[in-house]
Amino acid sequence: MYLKVGGEYADRELQFLAELLNNLDEKVVEVSNLIFKSVDPESDGLTDRGEYFIGVGFSVIQQYLTDTLTLTGVSKSRALDIGPRYSEEFTFISVVNAAANWWKHSAEWVGQETRSRLALQTQKIVVETAESLDYPLSNVLAKLLGTSEITLSALLPNLVLWRSALDTVVRENA
Repeated sequence: MYLKVGGEYADRELQFLAELLNNLDEKVVEVSNLIFKSVDPESDGLTDRGEYFIGVGFSVIQQYLTDTLTLTGVSKSRALDIGPRYSEEFTFISVVNAAANWWKHSAEWVGQETRSRLALQTQKIVVETAESLDYPLSNVLAKLLGTSEITLSALLPNLVLWRSALDTVVRENA
């Protein structure tokens, strides 16, 4: 949850999130450097390790999204369609949310035919964004950032833009 006084935001959760993402970035950068030096990063377990830290990052961002919606009266489905767009079809936030859901639930979907609307939407967004099922979270992060030099904290400016757009919607509906 955030507060807005005048034109300034008081957003303690964003500060906590930034601190945690910076800590995760240390691990992501460490793994990226090890991948670069490795002859076989997959066999060395480095690619899975990187996916793990990135997945955790997407999940804590998703928690921030949920916290931010507290007391706004804006539904999560509406909130996922607010703010900067990643593509014509998806907002930046909807991609981040799908990546978090992928991280948390994809193991449930292995070898299963799913009819869950959440599962199908998550899979669609992640597959279309990542363009590969090999290390999809790393690929989603790289696509969101537009670079192969990936850090989770680089997502923060778009989260701030989303929060601002959300606040505009809240004030228009007040």
